[in-house]
Amino acid sequence: MGFSARGHVETIRTKCIKLAIVHILICSAMPLYGVIPWLHVESNRIKDPNGTIVVLRGVSLIDLGFLEGWQGGAINMISRLTNKNDTQGNSPGWHTKIIRIPICPADSVSGWPHRWTPGSDSFYNVLLRPVIDYCAQKDAYAIIDWHYIANTYDHVTTTHQFWQYMAPKFANDSHVMFELFNEPINDVGNNSQDWASVKSDMQQWVNLVRSYAPNNLILVGGPQWCQILAPQASNPIDGDNIVYVSHIYPAHWLSIYGSQAWFKNQIMTCAAVHPVMMTEWGFTTTSETLLNGTISNYGQPLMDFREDLGIGHTAWCASHNWGPPMFWSNWTLRCGEGEMGCFTKDILYQKRKDNQPGLGFISFQDFTDLAAQWSRADCGPSNAWCSNADLDHDRSVLLDDLAELVYYWLGGAE
Repeated sequence: MGFSARGHVETIRTKCIKLAIVHILICSAMPLYGVIPWLHVESNRIKDPNGTIVVLRGVSLIDLGFLEGWQGGAINMISRLTNKNDTQGNSPGWHTKIIRIPICPADSVSGWPHRWTPGSDSFYNVLLRPVIDYCAQKDAYAIIDWHYIANTYDHVTTTHQFWQYMAPKFANDSHVMFELFNEPINDVGNNSQDWASVKSDMQQWVNLVRSYAPNNLILVGGPQWCQILAPQASNPIDGDNIVYVSHIYPAHWLSIYGSQAWFKNQIMTCAAVHPVMMTEWGFTTTSETLLNGTISNYGQPLMDFREDLGIGHTAWCASHNWGPPMFWSNWTLRCGEGEMGCFTKDILYQKRKDNQPGLGFISFQDFTDLAAQWSRADCGPSNAWCSNADLDHDRSVLLDDLAELVYYWLGGAE
């Protein structure tokens, strides 16, 4: 075996650098930061562990199975939505901080591929878990959305089955939120009675989720397709870390399906007391009344209204044939006054540094915990990625994880 003096010097230099990094990490009085921190609710705000008010802005996918089977898959779509080098529109790249992942129940659609069914782990192992982990790799929060559009009381059993399965699977994922039931209808009386009907079912599901997952944010939709929110202000769900959901489309904003003032008042009344997330909004120039809007008469005014209230959002939707679409069939963005593709990308860029979470305070004890997990090669969801020491989720705890800490500690992440 030959001997290289140069190689020997490089080895010594590398070891010295590693020792210096460890020394800095141990001795520094500065905080260290992880990748995606847990979020929590205080009063009517979402906050990170440092107490910073957080407003997450992003995009909603379409049904996960439909996307996988017929539109190239969620991994490819998330890559588009996080591409920092996409120069379409008026911004140099995407800055998507949260991605909504709808899962349509098997009894709400027919003939679609890749459905979740009770008693099978295939959907989770092959499709959902890789997508959730990919969101983490892209430093994006993820919403798992059980995508019913129906009366809650007609789907109590199937919804219970879904969250009984999903909640423990993602209880240790700091970037995952649960949207319990996409759009309740529950038209049983006046607004308060409608909400009471929804609440009775939502409370059961909140209690169920909390029995498995004590920390994840839970998103709760209201009646009338998530347009009724005011009753929630004084009659909220019992529990912690609850966020209420709003869906507003052009027909609501333009006073076609009722007064704009009424819809705005619903949101403002709730947002004054509880945090709100607008998980659906969107527009296109079309003959379909619900979605027919423009940047000037709907998109920008709605975004201004939402920002004034500190409400996060996910734009609906990342597709070329689900409406309103953000893309053309060749996956270029739809741009212009009557399209939402470039507009969405541009507003995400404009707000890319506003109200963003810190990277999760890590104390000296956390560094000690990382050292305790050192060289493990069996990390995964079942052991919370080696007690969160496997920062890049490559199933091992080695220098790449230490480098990840240093990278964020030195302010390398935008």
